[in-house]
Amino acid sequence: MIKVLIALTLVALCQALQRPTIVQSVTWNDNFIVFEFHWTPVESEIWTDPLVGYKMRVWEVKNAVWETKAKKYTSADGEYDVLMEQQQEEDESMDATKNSELVLLQEIRTPADLPSAAYLNVRRGVTYEIRVSAFTKTHESAYSLPRRLMVHPLPSTPSVGTRSIEIAMD
Repeated sequence: MIKVLIALTLVALCQALQRPTIVQSVTWNDNFIVFEFHWTPVESEIWTDPLVGYKMRVWEVKNAVWETKAKKYTSADGEYDVLMEQQQEEDESMDATKNSELVLLQEIRTPADLPSAAYLNVRRGVTYEIRVSAFTKTHESAYSLPRRLMVHPLPSTPSVGTRSIEIAMD
């Protein structure tokens, strides 16, 4: 009987938290670029260990290859394109968060009643990967499938020299 109770407890602990799913990403475009993400809320299956909050991690992806369409946005300093890659299925046994081409930039924690967060340090030409996990005091869910975004760099403009020539005509 005790073995059955232990087995049931272990099964319950393994299924304590579902992983969140990023359902929406919003780009703000007032005077600077901000990525805001929303995800599906999750609940703890164990009533004695309620959900405490969420962790959104933002990585920089080196050498990213893009195969998706861009969305156009307008800001105070002109138009810019944001590449958005949808979440992709991945092998459950592979932990993509330990990929050597990912550089962790920031971890943002939110309370359990706030299934959204914003990343403020967006730079042009950098590919970002965002994942979210839920956590209780004793457990953490698996990370969500990745969402990748990149703001196209500004097109290069020819620079004008600092010297000027004055021509007088008679």
